[in-house]
Amino acid sequence: MMRSLKFGHWVALLSMAALVASCGETRETAWETTEGAGALDAATQAKVADLLQQANVAWDGRTDVAQAEAAVAALQAATELDPGNADALSNLSHAIYFLADCHYRFDEDKPELHKSTHEQGTKAGERALAAMSPDFAEKMAAGARVEDALDTLDRSAVPALYWRATNLGRWASLESFATLLSYKDEIRAVLEFCLAQDPLYWYQAADRYFGVFYARAPGFAGGDMKKSASHYNIAMEANPDYWGNQVSMAEEWAIKEDNRALYEELLNYVLAGDPNVIPYIKPENLCEQRKAQILMDDVEEYF
Repeated sequence: MMRSLKFGHWVALLSMAALVASCGETRETAWETTEGAGALDAATQAKVADLLQQANVAWDGRTDVAQAEAAVAALQAATELDPGNADALSNLSHAIYFLADCHYRFDEDKPELHKSTHEQGTKAGERALAAMSPDFAEKMAAGARVEDALDTLDRSAVPALYWRATNLGRWASLESFATLLSYKDEIRAVLEFCLAQDPLYWYQAADRYFGVFYARAPGFAGGDMKKSASHYNIAMEANPDYWGNQVSMAEEWAIKEDNRALYEELLNYVLAGDPNVIPYIKPENLCEQRKAQILMDDVEEYF
C-alpha cells in the first residue's frame, strides 16, 4: 500500500509539473534575422568598424551604467548595418546580459526593464546563431527545436549559445516558474553542448549553470545537490577569481542546504577580494561584490 501511494504521489507531481510547464509564457523568436546580410560597400564597412570601436571603448567602462548602455547601443547600430556579423551579435547578447544583470537588476523600481532587457539579449543570441550557420537557421525556420539543431553547430557557436541561453533563463525566471519549466529542457541541452565543446568558456560557465540547475530543480525534475556541488567545485577550483562562481553557490546551494557557514565563507571571500585580480573582468567582479553584500545583509532572512 505504501509503495502504491508513493508511486501515485510521484505521478501526481510529474503531472503537475507537466501542466505547469505547458502554461508557461512563450516568446517571439528572432531566428529569421539575417535578412539584408551580405557584402557591405566600403562606406558601410567603415561605419560598422567605427561603431565596433565605439562599442569596445564603452565596454571597457561598463562599470558605469551609461557606458554599458553606450556599448549596447553601438553594437545594436553596427549589427543593424551588418546583420550577418555573428561575432558582433554574440557580443551584443553578452553586453545586454551584463547591462541587465549588473545594472538593471539592482533597480527595484524598474523590474520590467530588467526582464525585457534579458529578452533583447536572447534575441541577439538568436540572430548570432542564425548568422553563423545557414544550416542551423534553416532548421529553425522549418520549426525544429533548438536542441535538435545543435548538430549543425561546433565549438565556435559556444559564446552565442551561452549568452542566448543565459539571457533566456533569466527572462524565463523573471516571467514565471511555469515559463522557466517550459524552457528547462532546451536550456539544459544547450549547456550540455557548451560543456562538451568548450568547458572553459567564460570561467567555466557551463559548470556554473549546472550548479544552479541541479540545486534549483526539484528532485522529480532532475535536481541533485551532490551533482550541483560537484559542478560548483569544478568551476571554483578552475576559476577562483571569477566571483560569480562563489556568489552563485552561496545563493543557490548553501541556502537550500541550510549551510550558513559555507554561505558566509563564500561571500566573505568575495567581499574581501581585490576586484582587479583579473583586470578584464573587474566590472563583473565589482558586480558580484555588490550581489554578495546584498546576500550578506540578508543572511538572517535565509538562516
